[in-house]
Amino acid sequence: MNLFGMTGRPGTTSRPSTTGRPGTTNPLGTGLPVLLIALALLLPGRGAAAPGPPDSSDAPPGVLERPAAPGPESASQDSLRLDVDVNGSVRFNVLFRSYGSDNEPLFPGAPNVESSADHVLGDGGFTFDTFRIGARGSYGRLLFDAEYALYPESLGGTFLHHGWVGYKFSDIRQIQVGVSQVPFGIQPYASSSWFFNNTYYLGLEDDYDAGIKAIFRPGNWDLQGAYYMNAEQTDFFSGSTAQRYSYDVVPTTSAAYISARGVSEAHQLNAKVTYTAAHGALGSTTVGVSAQRGQLLNENTGATDWHAAYAVHLRGRYAGLDVKLEFAQRSMNPPGVDDDRFVVMGAYGLPNRVASDVDVYSSSLAYHVPVDVGPVSEIKPYYDFSLVTKDVEAWNSNASHVVGVLTSAGPLFVYADLIVSKGHPFNQPFDATFPSVLAAQTDNTWRTAFNVNLGVYF
Repeated sequence: MNLFGMTGRPGTTSRPSTTGRPGTTNPLGTGLPVLLIALALLLPGRGAAAPGPPDSSDAPPGVLERPAAPGPESASQDSLRLDVDVNGSVRFNVLFRSYGSDNEPLFPGAPNVESSADHVLGDGGFTFDTFRIGARGSYGRLLFDAEYALYPESLGGTFLHHGWVGYKFSDIRQIQVGVSQVPFGIQPYASSSWFFNNTYYLGLEDDYDAGIKAIFRPGNWDLQGAYYMNAEQTDFFSGSTAQRYSYDVVPTTSAAYISARGVSEAHQLNAKVTYTAAHGALGSTTVGVSAQRGQLLNENTGATDWHAAYAVHLRGRYAGLDVKLEFAQRSMNPPGVDDDRFVVMGAYGLPNRVASDVDVYSSSLAYHVPVDVGPVSEIKPYYDFSLVTKDVEAWNSNASHVVGVLTSAGPLFVYADLIVSKGHPFNQPFDATFPSVLAAQTDNTWRTAFNVNLGVYF
């Protein structure tokens, strides 16, 4: 299996058993989501213009795609004209790495692919990354935004990245229905690198789910609330697998190296509040809190239990300096399973075991250097660090350091990243250590890779 040219992806203290109860009603109810969204849309605003979309430092993406900014700000209900912007990208990777892995194969009887991969990638390998196509636009106050992505078959093939329709009540109020970015943590990204921080692989960064989201932006405040009925890539009749963009708890899997557990996400509530303080010519500081609580459903038995997470975060933009700091905690209680210390999460067709209770530390420092050399307009060096600790004392932590630089030249964006990590799903051998890379993390070895991503955006 090829992964961006890689062969890996992307005394015990146990948690008390919480197996859930068959027939348990949804603890979130239906009234609370409706009330949350109604308040966001109906509360009186001060009439101030909404904060602008993320600046050019946030586009294009790190690992995959940058989410689109909310719809056009100039539309009025009287100007019923269809405005459509077609966009997309094509990207390639150049990868250098040599793990020297002599571990057992991914599962008994599987070929040990690490030896041949090391022979190839020690001298570097060039591979197709992704092609995506999307469209966003408006019709009066109606908004829409959708994007579809094509990846190699080993990374899940084709799937929807996001797709929603919305309504713009005013410059400070908007609602989106469909597959939208979950309002949680620093957005659009808590990281700056192509590899992303570990928050992404836990489903706490750039996550997308299916439901309804309300946005309310009076003055320097940004309030977002959402109710998601289920994860984005749901198939009710043939089983939802890990073929998707963002990481979710997946009930089934076609991967031979991991057993399906039948547990999926449902009925999730999200709330996020941030405040931006302006510092004149120096820049600005945005501080915020995020929370989510939802249901885990055992599709085999009907048993349910809860999952929850919260985060505190800060983003500072000071002249050319960009600072991102975030701390998050999450707890999951998978019902009706033999070991509730982990859940099975996945994306790109590659599921992993993920520790149920984690603390996540994420940081990113970047500096924007404007240049005028031919087509090159900016160079942005950055350093990302993330750490995941777990409640199970015998399970090893996950840590990653990424040093890199983004070069912008018109439609061309080039990421050059050096990653040094232990237990990072995109920098891990595809062997027996891979299925539990975000749980027990038995390998616990520091590994190094250098990747260059070349992308043309249109």
